[in-house]
Amino acid sequence: MRDDPFNLASLMIDAPPLATTPAKARRSRRGFVMVPLAWKNRLSAACNVCTLKVALELLFRHWKTGGNPILLANAAMGQLGVRRHSKWRALRELEALGLIKVERRPRKSPKVIVLDLPNDGDDETQAGIS
Repeated sequence: MRDDPFNLASLMIDAPPLATTPAKARRSRRGFVMVPLAWKNRLSAACNVCTLKVALELLFRHWKTGGNPILLANAAMGQLGVRRHSKWRALRELEALGLIKVERRPRKSPKVIVLDLPNDGDDETQAGIS
């Protein structure tokens, strides 16, 4: 009977126990930016793509610095594909939209203050979205 191919003892395999704890889930290393609804609504009137790039960068840095003023250097904007003249045009447009306040300083990077805005009446609860 030992040569029987259906011997239960010969068919058993060593498997790990089923009650193991799962490995810790890895956190994603990719960053993200949260855009307030008021910004989304006002940015829909933006004319330039650079304005959107600068706006997203400002929102990210505003969150990263805990709401402190942001120094916006040309080199940092260059990494995003925004040249210095485009940066200034975007800052003027964002200021005209009422999203930021810019402190212009001669021969230095501008100091940008991100303004806290009300939701402009387009809150998700008012729009009927649950």
